[in-house]
Amino acid sequence: MGDDVNLEEIERRALRAYHEDGLIDVFIGGYFLLLSLYFSIKIVDARFLRITPLALGTWLYLEAKKRITDPRLGYVRLTKERTRRVAFYTFIIMIVTGFVMLSGLFYHMGIPDEAPPLVLFLNRYNLVFQGVVIAIIFLSHGRLMHLSRFYRYSVISLLVFSSGYIYLNQPFIYSTQNTAISCMFIGFIILVLGVIRLRRFIGKYSVRPN
Repeated sequence: MGDDVNLEEIERRALRAYHEDGLIDVFIGGYFLLLSLYFSIKIVDARFLRITPLALGTWLYLEAKKRITDPRLGYVRLTKERTRRVAFYTFIIMIVTGFVMLSGLFYHMGIPDEAPPLVLFLNRYNLVFQGVVIAIIFLSHGRLMHLSRFYRYSVISLLVFSSGYIYLNQPFIYSTQNTAISCMFIGFIILVLGVIRLRRFIGKYSVRPN
């Protein structure tokens, strides 16, 4: 049992160190900025701004890890149990995110008097609802990867979207512009913090000799 505990703790420390570079923060912040651009452009062809970066961003992130992180810390290989856990939670997160972005609760309100109560409720507090979902996503990823700074991102997301509801929202009207503004603020904050962390990481660790 002691060995299992030690191995778990070692894996946690390795994960925290491996994500100390701030690259994941940079890419998350950049994706939120792209989302803000997507919500600002009201044309169907702009969907590529939401879908394409998921695949392209993943490839770029892995390449950045190979070129920046691995030469300094080495490659971290997860255990099969944690790999399955990451895959499971990622799948759940994709479902939740898809529900928020693609369910049509906010895009197909139709006549408010004929809309179901749940749709009316979510539409009335749509920015708060989106903030809660994004906060849960950050919380789950923070717990999954043992990154305490994701908990702060969770609080920031909730505060930004709640503030957007207070200052920007109108009852029973979902505005893509309001969502764009909230995504822009979150993306900018996370991107700046990620760049600062990345600069510190590069200055702290030198490339190891082969």
